[in-house]
Amino acid sequence: MLYTCSACGASMVYGPEYHALVCPQCGNTSEKMPAGAVSDGKTCAACGAPLQNTENRLVFQCTYCRSWMTIDPNLQDQNAPKKIRPFAFGRKAAREKILDAFDHIPFMPKSFLAEADGEEIEAIYAPFWTYDVSAEGRYEYDAEEQRSYTAGDTTHTDHDVYHLYRGVEASFDNVPVDAMESLQDPTIDASVAYRPDDVTDFDPVYLAGTDAFLPEKPAEDEGYRRRAADWAVSSVLAKEDRLTNGYSEVRRTYADVHAHADETNAESTLLPVYRYLYKGFGDHKIYMDGTTGRMSGDAPCDRGRVLAHYLIEAACVLLSSAAVIGILGVLL
Repeated sequence: MLYTCSACGASMVYGPEYHALVCPQCGNTSEKMPAGAVSDGKTCAACGAPLQNTENRLVFQCTYCRSWMTIDPNLQDQNAPKKIRPFAFGRKAAREKILDAFDHIPFMPKSFLAEADGEEIEAIYAPFWTYDVSAEGRYEYDAEEQRSYTAGDTTHTDHDVYHLYRGVEASFDNVPVDAMESLQDPTIDASVAYRPDDVTDFDPVYLAGTDAFLPEKPAEDEGYRRRAADWAVSSVLAKEDRLTNGYSEVRRTYADVHAHADETNAESTLLPVYRYLYKGFGDHKIYMDGTTGRMSGDAPCDRGRVLAHYLIEAACVLLSSAAVIGILGVLL
Protein backbone atom coordinates (compact mmCIF):
# COMPACT_ATOMS: atom_id res chain seq x y z
CA MET A 1 0.00 0.00 0.00
CA LEU A 2 1.23 3.49 -0.92
CA TYR A 3 -0.13 6.23 1.34
CA THR A 4 -0.37 9.43 -0.70
CA CYS A 5 -0.82 12.95 0.59
CA SER A 6 -4.22 14.45 -0.21
CA ALA A 7 -2.63 17.90 -0.54
CA CYS A 8 0.40 17.33 -2.78
CA GLY A 9 0.34 13.65 -3.77
CA ALA A 10 3.69 12.73 -2.16
CA SER A 11 4.12 9.50 -0.23
CA MET A 12 3.37 9.92 3.49
CA VAL A 13 5.27 8.48 6.46
CA TYR A 14 4.17 7.73 10.00
CA GLY A 15 5.15 10.49 12.44
CA PRO A 16 5.49 9.07 15.97
CA GLU A 17 5.26 12.51 17.58
CA TYR A 18 1.95 13.20 15.80
CA HIS A 19 0.48 9.68 16.02
CA ALA A 20 -0.53 10.24 12.43
CA LEU A 21 0.71 10.04 8.86
CA VAL A 22 2.84 13.03 7.88
CA CYS A 23 3.80 14.30 4.45
CA PRO A 24 7.56 15.05 4.39
CA GLN A 25 7.03 17.43 1.45
CA CYS A 26 4.25 19.79 2.56
CA GLY A 27 3.79 18.86 6.24
CA ASN A 28 0.18 17.75 5.83
CA THR A 29 -1.00 15.27 8.49
CA SER A 30 -3.70 12.62 8.34
CA GLU A 31 -4.99 10.64 11.33
CA LYS A 32 -7.03 8.47 8.98
CA MET A 33 -5.46 6.05 6.54
CA PRO A 34 -5.60 7.78 3.13
CA ALA A 35 -6.49 5.86 0.04
CA GLY A 36 -3.53 4.57 -1.91
CA ALA A 37 -2.40 2.17 -4.58
CA VAL A 38 -1.76 -1.46 -3.65
CA SER A 39 1.79 -2.74 -4.14
CA ASP A 40 2.24 -6.14 -5.74
CA GLY A 41 5.81 -6.37 -4.43
CA LYS A 42 7.24 -6.35 -7.97
CA THR A 43 6.67 -2.80 -9.24
CA CYS A 44 6.43 0.57 -7.53
CA ALA A 45 2.83 1.60 -6.87
CA ALA A 46 3.76 5.23 -7.56
CA CYS A 47 5.99 5.22 -10.65
CA GLY A 48 5.87 1.63 -11.91
CA ALA A 49 9.61 1.04 -11.57
CA PRO A 50 10.73 -2.53 -10.80
CA LEU A 51 11.33 -3.40 -7.15
CA GLN A 52 14.17 -5.72 -6.18
CA ASN A 53 15.06 -7.67 -3.04
CA THR A 54 11.60 -7.41 -1.47
CA GLU A 55 11.26 -11.08 -0.53
CA ASN A 56 11.61 -10.62 3.23
CA ARG A 57 10.53 -6.99 3.46
CA LEU A 58 7.26 -5.59 4.67
CA VAL A 59 8.14 -2.06 3.55
CA PHE A 60 10.21 -0.77 0.66
CA GLN A 61 11.37 2.63 -0.56
CA CYS A 62 11.50 2.94 -4.31
CA THR A 63 15.03 3.78 -5.45
CA TYR A 64 13.65 5.87 -8.32
CA CYS A 65 10.87 8.06 -6.89
CA ARG A 66 11.70 7.52 -3.16
CA SER A 67 8.11 6.58 -2.33
CA TRP A 68 7.51 4.34 0.70
CA MET A 69 5.09 1.45 0.31
CA THR A 70 4.13 -1.73 2.11
CA ILE A 71 4.71 -4.98 0.21
CA ASP A 72 1.15 -6.22 0.44
CA PRO A 73 1.73 -9.90 -0.54
CA ASN A 74 4.24 -10.24 2.33
CA LEU A 75 1.66 -8.92 4.78
CA GLN A 76 -0.30 -12.09 4.04
CA ASP A 77 2.66 -14.38 4.76
CA GLN A 78 2.16 -17.06 7.43
CA ASN A 79 4.89 -15.39 9.51
CA ALA A 80 3.46 -11.88 9.08
CA PRO A 81 3.24 -9.82 12.28
CA LYS A 82 0.22 -10.05 14.55
CA LYS A 83 1.39 -7.43 17.04
CA ILE A 84 3.41 -4.22 16.90
CA ARG A 85 4.89 -1.70 19.31
CA PRO A 86 4.94 1.65 17.47
CA PHE A 87 7.80 4.12 17.53
CA ALA A 88 7.31 6.80 20.18
CA PHE A 89 9.75 9.39 18.79
CA GLY A 90 11.39 10.27 15.48
CA ARG A 91 14.95 10.18 14.17
CA LYS A 92 15.82 13.70 15.31
CA ALA A 93 14.85 12.88 18.89
CA ALA A 94 16.74 9.58 18.60
CA ARG A 95 19.86 11.49 17.57
CA GLU A 96 19.58 13.74 20.64
CA LYS A 97 19.16 10.74 22.95
CA ILE A 98 22.26 9.04 21.53
CA LEU A 99 24.29 12.23 21.78
CA ASP A 100 23.20 12.70 25.40
CA ALA A 101 24.15 9.11 26.23
CA PHE A 102 27.61 9.36 24.63
CA ASP A 103 28.34 13.00 25.47
CA HIS A 104 30.40 12.18 28.57
CA ILE A 105 32.68 9.75 26.72
CA PRO A 106 36.08 11.35 25.97
CA PHE A 107 37.68 11.45 22.51
CA MET A 108 34.46 10.96 20.57
CA PRO A 109 34.97 11.67 16.84
CA LYS A 110 33.53 14.98 15.67
CA SER A 111 31.85 13.17 12.77
CA PHE A 112 29.82 11.01 15.17
CA LEU A 113 26.16 11.78 14.40
CA ALA A 114 27.13 14.85 12.44
CA GLU A 115 23.82 15.23 10.59
CA ALA A 116 21.46 17.46 12.55
CA ASP A 117 18.28 15.76 11.35
CA GLY A 118 19.41 12.26 12.28
CA GLU A 119 18.79 10.83 8.81
CA GLU A 120 21.87 8.62 9.15
CA ILE A 121 19.97 6.68 11.83
CA GLU A 122 17.93 3.74 10.55
CA ALA A 123 14.37 3.26 11.78
CA ILE A 124 13.67 -0.47 11.74
CA TYR A 125 10.72 -2.55 12.80
CA ALA A 126 12.62 -5.65 13.80
CA PRO A 127 10.78 -8.99 13.75
CA PHE A 128 10.58 -10.91 17.02
CA TRP A 129 8.97 -14.15 18.02
CA THR A 130 7.45 -14.12 21.50
CA TYR A 131 7.29 -17.46 23.32
CA ASP A 132 5.65 -18.83 26.42
CA VAL A 133 8.40 -20.60 28.35
CA SER A 134 8.19 -23.00 31.28
CA ALA A 135 11.22 -23.72 33.45
CA GLU A 136 12.02 -26.25 36.15
CA GLY A 137 14.98 -26.47 38.48
CA ARG A 138 16.27 -28.87 41.12
CA TYR A 139 19.01 -27.94 43.56
CA GLU A 140 20.87 -29.57 46.43
CA TYR A 141 22.96 -27.76 49.02
CA ASP A 142 25.07 -28.37 52.09
CA ALA A 143 24.09 -25.64 54.52
CA GLU A 144 25.05 -24.57 57.99
CA GLU A 145 23.15 -22.56 60.53
CA GLN A 146 24.95 -20.97 63.47
CA ARG A 147 23.35 -19.95 66.76
CA SER A 148 25.31 -18.21 69.50
CA TYR A 149 24.29 -17.85 73.16
CA THR A 150 25.98 -16.93 76.42
CA ALA A 151 25.95 -19.06 79.56
CA GLY A 152 27.69 -17.33 82.45
CA ASP A 153 31.00 -15.99 81.19
CA THR A 154 31.12 -18.36 78.23
CA THR A 155 29.78 -17.80 74.72
CA HIS A 156 28.66 -20.93 72.93
CA THR A 157 28.04 -21.36 69.20
CA ASP A 158 25.98 -24.25 67.89
CA HIS A 159 26.54 -25.40 64.31
CA ASP A 160 23.58 -27.19 62.70
CA VAL A 161 24.37 -28.84 59.39
CA TYR A 162 21.68 -29.57 56.77
CA HIS A 163 21.40 -31.11 53.36
CA LEU A 164 18.83 -29.05 51.47
CA TYR A 165 16.66 -30.04 48.53
CA ARG A 166 14.95 -27.30 46.55
CA GLY A 167 12.64 -27.42 43.56
CA VAL A 168 11.61 -24.48 41.35
CA GLU A 169 8.88 -24.13 38.75
CA ALA A 170 8.46 -20.92 36.78
CA SER A 171 6.59 -19.76 33.72
CA PHE A 172 7.32 -16.75 31.53
CA ASP A 173 4.97 -15.17 29.02
CA ASN A 174 6.01 -13.36 25.84
CA VAL A 175 9.75 -13.97 25.95
CA PRO A 176 11.05 -12.06 22.88
CA VAL A 177 13.66 -13.44 20.49
CA ASP A 178 14.79 -11.35 17.54
CA ALA A 179 14.26 -13.13 14.23
CA MET A 180 16.59 -11.16 12.00
CA GLU A 181 20.06 -12.57 11.45
CA SER A 182 21.67 -9.25 10.52
CA LEU A 183 21.00 -7.89 14.01
CA GLN A 184 23.56 -8.61 16.72
CA ASP A 185 21.66 -10.80 19.17
CA PRO A 186 23.36 -9.83 22.47
CA THR A 187 23.40 -6.13 21.60
CA ILE A 188 19.80 -5.82 20.49
CA ASP A 189 18.58 -8.08 23.31
CA ALA A 190 20.20 -5.65 25.75
CA SER A 191 18.43 -2.63 24.28
CA VAL A 192 14.98 -3.87 23.23
CA ALA A 193 12.54 -5.28 25.76
CA TYR A 194 9.04 -6.62 25.27
CA ARG A 195 6.50 -4.54 27.18
CA PRO A 196 2.99 -5.98 26.82
CA ASP A 197 1.27 -2.73 27.78
CA ASP A 198 2.81 -0.93 24.80
CA VAL A 199 2.05 -3.62 22.23
CA THR A 200 -1.02 -3.28 20.03
CA ASP A 201 -2.63 -5.20 17.19
CA PHE A 202 -0.71 -4.89 13.97
CA ASP A 203 -1.67 -2.06 11.63
CA PRO A 204 0.38 -1.48 8.45
CA VAL A 205 -0.03 2.29 8.74
CA TYR A 206 2.70 2.30 11.43
CA LEU A 207 5.21 0.98 8.88
CA ALA A 208 5.12 3.96 6.51
CA GLY A 209 8.59 5.49 6.30
CA THR A 210 10.48 2.73 8.12
CA ASP A 211 12.23 -0.50 7.23
CA ALA A 212 10.29 -3.54 8.38
CA PHE A 213 10.99 -7.22 7.88
CA LEU A 214 9.44 -10.66 8.18
CA PRO A 215 11.02 -13.19 10.55
CA GLU A 216 13.77 -15.00 8.71
CA LYS A 217 12.79 -18.36 10.22
CA PRO A 218 9.51 -19.79 11.55
CA ALA A 219 8.68 -19.96 15.25
CA GLU A 220 9.52 -23.68 15.27
CA ASP A 221 13.19 -22.94 14.64
CA GLU A 222 15.30 -24.71 17.25
CA GLY A 223 17.76 -21.82 17.53
CA TYR A 224 15.04 -19.30 18.39
CA ARG A 225 13.40 -21.63 20.89
CA ARG A 226 16.75 -22.40 22.53
CA ARG A 227 17.48 -18.71 23.01
CA ALA A 228 14.10 -18.19 24.69
CA ALA A 229 14.73 -21.22 26.92
CA ASP A 230 18.25 -20.02 27.79
CA TRP A 231 16.84 -16.68 28.87
CA ALA A 232 14.37 -18.44 31.18
CA VAL A 233 17.13 -20.60 32.67
CA SER A 234 19.31 -17.56 33.37
CA SER A 235 16.33 -15.82 35.01
CA VAL A 236 15.75 -18.79 37.31
CA LEU A 237 19.45 -19.01 38.21
CA ALA A 238 19.55 -15.28 38.99
CA LYS A 239 17.01 -15.81 41.77
CA GLU A 240 18.71 -18.88 43.25
CA ASP A 241 19.91 -17.09 46.39
CA ARG A 242 16.28 -16.75 47.55
CA LEU A 243 16.13 -20.52 48.00
CA THR A 244 18.58 -20.59 50.90
CA ASN A 245 17.77 -17.47 52.90
CA GLY A 246 18.47 -17.78 56.62
CA TYR A 247 21.55 -20.00 56.50
CA SER A 248 24.97 -18.67 57.44
CA GLU A 249 26.90 -20.80 54.97
CA VAL A 250 25.66 -22.53 51.84
CA ARG A 251 27.45 -24.69 49.30
CA ARG A 252 25.62 -25.93 46.23
CA THR A 253 26.30 -29.57 45.45
CA TYR A 254 23.89 -30.15 42.56
CA ALA A 255 21.87 -28.10 40.09
CA ASP A 256 19.70 -29.02 37.13
CA VAL A 257 17.71 -26.24 35.49
CA HIS A 258 16.00 -26.67 32.15
CA ALA A 259 13.32 -24.84 30.20
CA HIS A 260 11.00 -25.40 27.26
CA ALA A 261 9.84 -22.71 24.82
CA ASP A 262 6.42 -23.53 23.39
CA GLU A 263 6.00 -22.38 19.80
CA THR A 264 2.27 -23.22 19.74
CA ASN A 265 1.19 -19.72 20.75
CA ALA A 266 4.27 -17.87 19.52
CA GLU A 267 3.40 -14.54 17.93
CA SER A 268 5.25 -12.62 15.26
CA THR A 269 5.73 -9.15 16.71
CA LEU A 270 7.41 -6.02 15.33
CA LEU A 271 9.40 -3.97 17.83
CA PRO A 272 10.82 -0.51 17.03
CA VAL A 273 14.60 -0.18 16.81
CA TYR A 274 16.83 2.73 15.88
CA ARG A 275 20.18 1.56 14.54
CA TYR A 276 23.20 3.76 14.00
CA LEU A 277 26.10 2.26 12.08
CA TYR A 278 29.23 4.38 12.45
CA LYS A 279 32.16 3.31 10.30
CA GLY A 280 34.70 5.88 11.38
CA PHE A 281 37.59 4.44 13.42
CA GLY A 282 36.28 0.91 12.97
CA ASP A 283 32.75 -0.43 12.68
CA HIS A 284 30.46 0.52 15.56
CA LYS A 285 26.79 -0.38 16.03
CA ILE A 286 24.39 1.31 18.40
CA TYR A 287 20.85 0.06 18.93
CA MET A 288 18.07 1.98 20.65
CA ASP A 289 14.57 0.93 21.65
CA GLY A 290 12.26 3.17 19.64
CA THR A 291 9.75 3.39 22.49
CA THR A 292 11.75 3.50 25.72
CA GLY A 293 15.02 5.03 24.47
CA ARG A 294 17.10 2.31 26.12
CA MET A 295 20.24 1.63 24.09
CA SER A 296 23.31 -0.53 23.82
CA GLY A 297 26.39 -0.52 21.63
CA ASP A 298 30.04 0.43 21.52
CA ALA A 299 31.44 3.94 21.37
CA PRO A 300 34.07 4.95 18.78
CA CYS A 301 37.31 6.60 19.79
CA ASP A 302 39.23 9.20 17.76
CA ARG A 303 42.78 7.93 18.12
CA GLY A 304 44.13 11.14 16.63
CA ARG A 305 42.52 13.15 19.44
CA VAL A 306 43.92 10.70 21.99
CA LEU A 307 47.43 11.09 20.57
CA ALA A 308 47.12 14.88 20.45
CA HIS A 309 45.89 14.92 24.05
CA TYR A 310 48.84 12.95 25.37
CA LEU A 311 51.32 14.91 23.25
CA ILE A 312 50.01 18.12 24.74
CA GLU A 313 50.21 16.63 28.23
CA ALA A 314 53.78 15.47 27.59
CA ALA A 315 54.70 18.94 26.33
CA CYS A 316 53.20 20.51 29.45
CA VAL A 317 55.19 18.12 31.66
CA LEU A 318 58.39 18.95 29.79
CA LEU A 319 57.75 22.69 30.08
CA SER A 320 56.96 22.35 33.77
CA SER A 321 60.13 20.31 34.32
CA ALA A 322 62.21 22.87 32.45
CA ALA A 323 60.72 25.66 34.54
CA VAL A 324 61.47 23.84 37.79
CA ILE A 325 65.05 23.13 36.70
CA GLY A 326 65.47 26.79 35.76
CA ILE A 327 64.24 27.96 39.14
CA LEU A 328 66.50 25.52 40.96
CA GLY A 329 69.45 26.75 38.88
CA VAL A 330 68.78 30.33 39.90
CA LEU A 331 68.41 29.42 43.57
CA LEU A 332 71.56 27.34 43.61
